[in-house]
Amino acid sequence: MQYVERPPHIDPVRMRHITDEDLLAATGTATVEELRRHLSTRTGPRPVFDVARWAAAMSGTEAAAQAVAAADELLGTEVDFLDKGRGRSRLYGFHYLRWMSPLVSAYALTGDPAYAKEWDRLFGQWYDSRDHVAGDWPGLDVIWYSLGVWARSSLVTQALAVFGEEPALSREGWLRMVKTILGGARWAAEEHDEFRQGNWQFACASELLHVAAVFPEFGEAGGWAEIAKARILDHLELDVRADGGHHERSPGYHSMCVEAVQRAAVIGEQYLGWDLAGHPRVRAMHDWYVALVTPAGWIPHLQDSGLFWPAAHLLRGHYLLGDPGYEELARRWLTPEQLRGELAWLPPRPDGAPVPAPASEPDSSSRTLDTSRYAVFRTGWEPDSLHTVVNYGPFVGHELEPHSHHAALDFVLSGWGVPLAWEAGGPPSYDDPGYYDWYQATRGHNTVLLPGEEFVADRDATCDTFAALPHVDVFAGHHHGYPSRHDRRIVFVRDSPSYWLVTDEIEDGPEAVWQVHGRSPWTERAGGHANVRGPGLYVIPADPEAVTGVLHGRGPSRIPDPVARTAEYGEVHTLGLRQRAGTFTVGLFPYAEDPPAVRLRGGEVSLDGVVDAFSGHQWTRCDTEGVLLAAACWGPSLVHDGIALVEARGLVAADVTYRGGFAAVVDTDRCTELRVHAPGVTRLALNGVRLRPGLTVTLPSSGRWHLEAADE
Repeated sequence: MQYVERPPHIDPVRMRHITDEDLLAATGTATVEELRRHLSTRTGPRPVFDVARWAAAMSGTEAAAQAVAAADELLGTEVDFLDKGRGRSRLYGFHYLRWMSPLVSAYALTGDPAYAKEWDRLFGQWYDSRDHVAGDWPGLDVIWYSLGVWARSSLVTQALAVFGEEPALSREGWLRMVKTILGGARWAAEEHDEFRQGNWQFACASELLHVAAVFPEFGEAGGWAEIAKARILDHLELDVRADGGHHERSPGYHSMCVEAVQRAAVIGEQYLGWDLAGHPRVRAMHDWYVALVTPAGWIPHLQDSGLFWPAAHLLRGHYLLGDPGYEELARRWLTPEQLRGELAWLPPRPDGAPVPAPASEPDSSSRTLDTSRYAVFRTGWEPDSLHTVVNYGPFVGHELEPHSHHAALDFVLSGWGVPLAWEAGGPPSYDDPGYYDWYQATRGHNTVLLPGEEFVADRDATCDTFAALPHVDVFAGHHHGYPSRHDRRIVFVRDSPSYWLVTDEIEDGPEAVWQVHGRSPWTERAGGHANVRGPGLYVIPADPEAVTGVLHGRGPSRIPDPVARTAEYGEVHTLGLRQRAGTFTVGLFPYAEDPPAVRLRGGEVSLDGVVDAFSGHQWTRCDTEGVLLAAACWGPSLVHDGIALVEARGLVAADVTYRGGFAAVVDTDRCTELRVHAPGVTRLALNGVRLRPGLTVTLPSSGRWHLEAADE
């Protein structure tokens, strides 16, 4: 049999059925009563994200009331722990026991023994079921695998700390909880004796460190801590990309790993004298959030991921790292009660910890995550700002099932706090019947479909050009997911009026379907199609005659609600433009309420009093009288009406504005002489340094340079 993790090593005595004598020997304790009294009355160590500390701070709040209400619903519940009707994957998740956590919170809030008694009953039933439950994933035990051990350990550790000597928690129930932690730690230490890539392994190693620190009474704890620290460092080196993203490229699984690292960093700082937070990859993992998050506070559900709201994780990141940008975003997106609740989980910082800088807005520049292979455009952090994520990454394998989707050069767009061009995202469960033919499938994404052609996993997607300039952002890339090469260029005009122009080229390809998914149905409008409800997109092909048919569809997807900060499943509506393969360009024009008046023909866009012109590597904007307002290039030249606006050897990109005075941004790959076209200007400043009169300057090295008029 092919095993998902190591071949089974579940010791029936040391792990599965630990005797009282073994437990007492493992802790050097004479009696069970002595051990329970000691663990219940000691002052520390306490679990990270301590429920008791949270309850003390949140009593009387809406969050506390919700926790008690959730626990009340569990009282008297009858549970079949062997029920395979939950689904192949959900059966495993059910045995994480996270659904029992309200009982712990409610007891911490109220002290009502009914919650401890109910925990005792349900946990006892689960414990008795362990040897009988069987899963349908070949080679994967329902109980003894990394995610199950990780999830239960973190929960049961909290429950032990909260219930303590509560009489409603029986002696046998308490023993079973301690044995679950001890057996799980022994299993995890053997399972992770060497590095194995994956989110399961990362989370489990981090929880092993947590158990080792919280229960130093276990004689094996020192060895567990050394194994866990070694594996955590291995994962940071080999499982986290240089830009901070987890290697599976899924925001959801990345976040699971961030939470595990945060737990390990706090426990290391509090009890082990280990500065894990100082590792550069820990900061990079938090910066990854900042790079991808929308101004409304959510990260798109890329790959197999739910839609993720990172505010709480960023607040914890600020606690550990003191980054002022993390704090600014967390305070922007969390209510005062939510801030209070999140901070209540965390222990006071040790004496001598540095005082963090005041909150300040993070950089709003567009950028690429070079190793995770996402490109991100953004206009700012304001609620109505526009945001883009382009996926140009690989298909990443997994020990059980890959979490990558069958699409490349696909994009998601948002504005006014909501999705504009959306995608299927991750499923509600991996047992969902649409998992393979919708959520993971190419058709669930904003990309080009070639009917009858299968999109291969080894797509070899690449970014060929990325330019982030004052007026435009540009991404160009290609992939080989189809037999015919697919090239895509996305130009995002940042300067108002803003929009996206997407150009696709299919090499020697047959007919293609260009598709986009919106939040509301599409209606035909003046040569294109627009969503019937704003905020939305007005989609216009540059060559309407090339469109041979229009296709419509719909499918399920999580839809973020920026007010409620939820993402329930709703519907996305598909617009497909059937085109003769070759080169085709489509404009996407965003609007808050009503579609704008736009004319798009060939490479010329007219809207809102300006006329934009595009070629393969440049953009210009004029007013309706033909006066040049701004221009940009992402190639070796920038020319308008036969006049070179910027001339230099080694020119990579340039952006020039003539409104309100001359200014330019120039990217070069070498030391070079640069000449600019700037009518009426006699003197320039280079990076703030005023130069001699003239429009020719020497750029002393490669890099980005800023020029502006410096006349008296």
